[in-house]
Amino acid sequence: MANAFTPNGYGINDYWQIAGIENYPDVLVQVFNRYGQKLFESKGYSIPFDGTYKGQKLASGVYYYIINLNTKCNLLSGSLTILR
Repeated sequence: MANAFTPNGYGINDYWQIAGIENYPDVLVQVFNRYGQKLFESKGYSIPFDGTYKGQKLASGVYYYIINLNTKCNLLSGSLTILR
């Protein structure tokens, strides 16, 4: 899974791509800032994370994610870097 993306509007790498996520229709994807504030949530990941919060571009930096596949697997978590 890619842990960085460049949402700069050039049409390449503008969204956080999670390989194979389409195989988990009940997935819950959440993205947080370093203070624990939830900035993004998607059930089914039908709308991928584009590096914005409430319509505003998030600053370049490191954010954190939790992915719940809603299977018997453990939660997936880690860091995600936005580069602008």
